[in-house]
Amino acid sequence: MVRGKGSRIWDLDGNRYIDYKLALGPLILGHCPPKVVEAVSKQLKQGSMFGTLTEGEINAAEKIHRTVPSAEMVKFATTGTEATQLAIRLARAFTGRNKILKFEGHYHGSHDYVLTNTASTPVAALGSRTRPYVIPGSWGIPDETLRTVVSIPWNDSAILEKTIREHANELAAVITEPIMMNVGTVLPQEGYLQRIRELTEQNQIVMILDEIISGFRLAPGGAQEYFGLKPDLATYGKALAAGYPISAVAGSREIMELALPGRVSFSGTYHANPLCIAAADATLSELLANEAAAYKHLRKIGGLLQNGIEELIRETHSHAIIQGVGPGGFQIYFTALSQIRDYREFVSCDFVKYRRFHKEILKRGIYTHPGQNEHWFVSTAHGEEDVESTLSAVRESLKAVQ
Repeated sequence: MVRGKGSRIWDLDGNRYIDYKLALGPLILGHCPPKVVEAVSKQLKQGSMFGTLTEGEINAAEKIHRTVPSAEMVKFATTGTEATQLAIRLARAFTGRNKILKFEGHYHGSHDYVLTNTASTPVAALGSRTRPYVIPGSWGIPDETLRTVVSIPWNDSAILEKTIREHANELAAVITEPIMMNVGTVLPQEGYLQRIRELTEQNQIVMILDEIISGFRLAPGGAQEYFGLKPDLATYGKALAAGYPISAVAGSREIMELALPGRVSFSGTYHANPLCIAAADATLSELLANEAAAYKHLRKIGGLLQNGIEELIRETHSHAIIQGVGPGGFQIYFTALSQIRDYREFVSCDFVKYRRFHKEILKRGIYTHPGQNEHWFVSTAHGEEDVESTLSAVRESLKAVQ
């Protein structure tokens, strides 16, 4: 690809596509949003880096503090990987424990502590549902690190309760996505996130809500607002700066205050650099302006598209389902199941058929990720005309892969 504007993207050969990949989610305002471009350009003329606090950093942090229920304090980083790494380090320092609980198929970045039992792990290697093995997602992860991770299937309250009871005195944190987003889009079962919150509170375990994808997409306050949840710590990225590299950890003052030199170390030359802070501040201003009109638009366009595809699946008698939350991302699964609830159910999907479907919609001018484990995203730049064109392409593509 060589350029993007609004909801469209162009490749090297001059082909134009309606873009629903949106750089894996960050482009919540579409390509080259004017207010963000203006803010970054202005900052670039004033200086790209200073290595110290800036007023923009305070402004962006205050917006997060006002919007996110649990954000008593905020610390900025550069990538989602760094954000989850800091959150886990803070949890270990706060509790004095070393182990974490993560869920099969969830992705929390590429550092050693969380790159286990990801969506590339063969299900047969995981073993039983009640006591899964911990499988590294990369060469080079030490066995000693694997022993600090406990992993279980997502969306199973009975296994969750049993596992936390067994490991309560060892667990520093439970880290979870509010919506499982590394195997398409898998919503939590009714009350599941609240049960995680209850069990972590009862056992003095830090709950880390990984909102790298869902943050500022589902609602102004992210998944916390959408699901009525208040974790101890939460991580943010992607949509935070509409395409510029920045992330954040936000949470309770009692835990966040540990992030100081001589206590919990976390620093980086590029953390909170003024260019990305300018983008984040401008993005949050856009999303929160006019009584959050941006979210009304995202819900409308996301709903029209998701509901429209669901109707086309029925109309074409396709062996497929669609899951997700319009503004927060959704995915089409070629499966005989009526619902995908966890990673082990996800592997029942027809991945070859999805790749064929992807090639068909690409030929018809629709750009998405070729993997069934990823998502379709909408932006504020998408309109009803885009939806109409997309549904026409999806109808023909579904027929082509029957």
